[in-house]
Amino acid sequence: MNKILVRVVSIILIFAGMLILANIQLTTREGINYQWQEIKIPLYLKVLNFFDRHFNYKQLVKRIIKDTQGEEERALEIFKWTHSNIRSVPEGLPVIDDHVWNIIVRGYGAADQSPYVFVTLCNYARIKAFCSKVQTKDGKGEIMLSFAKVGQNWAAFDPHRGIYFTNKTGNLANMEDLKTDNWIIKNISNCDLGFDYRQYLEHLPEVKDIGLNRANIQSPLGRLVYEIKKILNLL
Repeated sequence: MNKILVRVVSIILIFAGMLILANIQLTTREGINYQWQEIKIPLYLKVLNFFDRHFNYKQLVKRIIKDTQGEEERALEIFKWTHSNIRSVPEGLPVIDDHVWNIIVRGYGAADQSPYVFVTLCNYARIKAFCSKVQTKDGKGEIMLSFAKVGQNWAAFDPHRGIYFTNKTGNLANMEDLKTDNWIIKNISNCDLGFDYRQYLEHLPEVKDIGLNRANIQSPLGRLVYEIKKILNLL
């Protein structure tokens, strides 16, 4: 009888401990028109939301790339989908910055948000990708571009404006092509850009190791590595 009582008490204590742990209050951040606020959220809800987004990303990418072959084809399909489905912020609506998945659900985003959608989906399609702000030489102009590694080379994309670049032989332009003016604009939106990309492409970043970034910590493994490095002060 005592053994049974000990087991029951142990189960109750374990369950109570799990409930307490699950309800620990954490914080998440949300930006509205670039004004940031912290929102309290219990651990269990944060975990549930994380895995909900993770599986939705996987399902969406599977639907976008279908039976495409090779990294270039997958990257271009994701690029086209992002440009078609993440529109400019409608007049009168706020710019909201929270999770990339929420941008996808809303169906609109600012010029610096579409690139994050593109690179996040690329990472789920097993294509290394990241975003970077690129400035003009005088620092007065700035745009956000996405970079995806196709084969051994990094290619640049502007999902918000519907722009990518090929070299003069018709292949995706690599970083050297872009810096040395060996590129041609491919505009899937057919809209007037209003500026010259040349002033930005001449000052592209050097890409060695992209490390952990917002796009590649959306998956459980990437997030686990991020949290471990954060605990060990390795970030």
